Amino acid sequence: MPTEDRLVAEFSVSKATIRKAVDELIARGLVFRRQGKGTFVYGDAEEKIGSVFRGSLLDLISGTPRMPLHDVGVEIGVRFPTPVRAALGTDRETGNVIWNRRTVGGTVFVYSTHYLAPQIEHFARDPRLRTDGLLAVLHSDGVAMEGAEQRVSAQLADTEVARQLETELGAPVLFSQRILSSVDGPIDVLHSWYRGDLYEWRSRLDIRSDGGVVMTPEES
Repeated sequence: MPTEDRLVAEFSVSKATIRKAVDELIARGLVFRRQGKGTFVYGDAEEKIGSVFRGSLLDLISGTPRMPLHDVGVEIGVRFPTPVRAALGTDRETGNVIWNRRTVGGTVFVYSTHYLAPQIEHFARDPRLRTDGLLAVLHSDGVAMEGAEQRVSAQLADTEVARQLETELGAPVLFSQRILSSVDGPIDVLHSWYRGDLYEWRSRLDIRSDGGVVMTPEES
């Protein structure tokens, strides 16, 4: 879209009026803002923001570790949220956190945070995390992992998530929580947020002779 100053000059209205009009278009889902980039029409979104990840939720979750790393960070002695402490089964209020961001088509697509249980918190300082995912590092070091529980839900980006994903406050995101367990219990709680405007899943619906429907996912 044209800049705010250009719109003010063209329509002879105040900046406040332009901002209110743009906010209304955003609320109606017709345009979106990108921090430091400008305001774009959703019809041109794919052209403006690069690639879109296409696939099922299984493709999305399993494919995340193969996405290019944008950056990685470690925080020591972070206060864990109460639900995270409950999931890990620990009374400790603080622990170590590993976070990273991954990209699709050069655009930040997913922001992930690992909350480490006390027995694996030393991995936060492992240099391999600059190139490899935590799961791969744990497996390489022989940590016996029994399985994981995963859930996915839709959310609106809060201030921190919007900043990390380089999108707007209140933008639609997919939230994923994974609780990884060893034979001795939970060892990692992973929270991941995916940009909703960069995710797409397609399928074909075939109508059977009895009126039933057969769904066939399209290849990504």
